Amino acid sequence: MTASVLYGDKLAVNVTRDFKQLVNISIAAGKFILLHPDYDLIREAVRLHIFMEEMLDDFEIHNSQYETGEIISFDSEEVLFFYALLDLSCRIFLCDAGDDLKSAAIKNGETTETEFYRVRSFHLQKAEAMLQLIRDRFSRYAPFNELQHRMEQLNCMAV
Repeated sequence: MTASVLYGDKLAVNVTRDFKQLVNISIAAGKFILLHPDYDLIREAVRLHIFMEEMLDDFEIHNSQYETGEIISFDSEEVLFFYALLDLSCRIFLCDAGDDLKSAAIKNGETTETEFYRVRSFHLQKAEAMLQLIRDRFSRYAPFNELQHRMEQLNCMAV
């Protein structure tokens, strides 16, 4: 995935098939968060203002307007939301919430265990690359550092 910072606090990304899939899985995880607020991870992420429920629909609509080959740009608020959503979606895949998600998806006939693991592996790999890219580009941006601090608090909760 290639991306660049525009005007200091905006991110532009070339929309590829992989990027669209990364975004779609992240949005699905965001919807999972809305439906399952009782997990400790989710409850704490909401308490720390890491996940902003009101931004999910706007983020989904914004991304749906772009086709493969186009360039999508995100303002700083969207970058922070996307970063948090990516991080939380990875965490969900790697904890008890992910196990419950897998069980429910298989039970509902939405996926198979093999397909779930394939999608999870894809997502973790692509999310790691995008998270690193955002960290590299926004490490000197104060609101990003504030988000990172709240995420460190979330890490402490998990210990």
